[in-house]
Amino acid sequence: MTSTLILVGGFLGAGKTTLLLQAAKQLAARGLRTALVTNDQGNALVDSALATQQHVPVVEVAGGCFCCRFPDLLGGLQQLQATIAPEVILAEPVGSCTDLMATVVRPLHALHGQEFSLAPLTVMLDSTRSLAGYSEEVGYLYYQQLAEAEIIALSKADLLDPEQIAGAALKYKNLYAPVKVCPLSGHTGAGIAAWLDLVLATTSQASKILAIDYQRYAEAEAQLGWLNTCGVLRGQAPFSVQNWIAHFLRLLDVALGQHKAAIAHLKLQAVSGEACFKVSLTQSGGALSWDLCPSGVRGDCVEFVLNARVHTTPRVLEQAVRRTFAEVTPEPEFQYEFAHFECFAPLPPQPTYRMDG
Repeated sequence: MTSTLILVGGFLGAGKTTLLLQAAKQLAARGLRTALVTNDQGNALVDSALATQQHVPVVEVAGGCFCCRFPDLLGGLQQLQATIAPEVILAEPVGSCTDLMATVVRPLHALHGQEFSLAPLTVMLDSTRSLAGYSEEVGYLYYQQLAEAEIIALSKADLLDPEQIAGAALKYKNLYAPVKVCPLSGHTGAGIAAWLDLVLATTSQASKILAIDYQRYAEAEAQLGWLNTCGVLRGQAPFSVQNWIAHFLRLLDVALGQHKAAIAHLKLQAVSGEACFKVSLTQSGGALSWDLCPSGVRGDCVEFVLNARVHTTPRVLEQAVRRTFAEVTPEPEFQYEFAHFECFAPLPPQPTYRMDG
């Protein structure tokens, strides 16, 4: 069978996972079997844990972006087809990845067009994102992502008034013509049905091939600190899980701010008993965004997964996270242990294929 593959790129913290999980629910309501492919430079992903918790079939491509791990991407897609035969597969590349048209869309179309029908490439744009505090190289990466979009999904539209939405849609239509702009909200679900109608009814033209400066691209990724960790937190007495999460992320925000380290995305999932929390912080000093927040939960044991993407060195990021854990969970009232901990800067991208002709 042929599965429709919907690829959704965009910068870190744009809301890709929230959109895709909402889209998976709406597709299921339409009677379509749906699966998700997550992607990261490392391991221990909040996105994969959240998809599993919400009973969405998921495979994970770890250790590099889709373009650099193309055989793993293909293997994951084929695994889904062999096990659940999804009619629609939603795929979320790493938020620091660009040149998707030449390195992912075209190779899949050229080499595996009988297996997958490629929807127009969607790139999410956070309507509230500021690039203040980011280098010119990261700005280059950010705008290259938008330049190759066939559809720009203007995310977090619930935070804008109608006039702002209309102004932003017109701006990006003019900047990146002939792109289509779809305002939507992953949190409220507004606009997702219209976006799904569009991507399910059309296929990618695979024609927006960029002239990427791979040295600048590599420099941009190298300037981002990448941290993934998971573990267990225990308290001597039950405590408010929501308050602990909020306190931890606020203190981490402050600690990173002392180093002028701009937050691209902090996301944390915590599970206590049957209760699951998921929260994001996508800008230094910004508001916490809760995808899952059951009220009144107190527990003495929490399993957590933390992913942090920050414009700083791995050393600064790791020190900030370890010091924040020590401050928020002091002994003997608390004990915590990391089952997995990695912190690094991504290596230069080396695509398996690049079809630009």
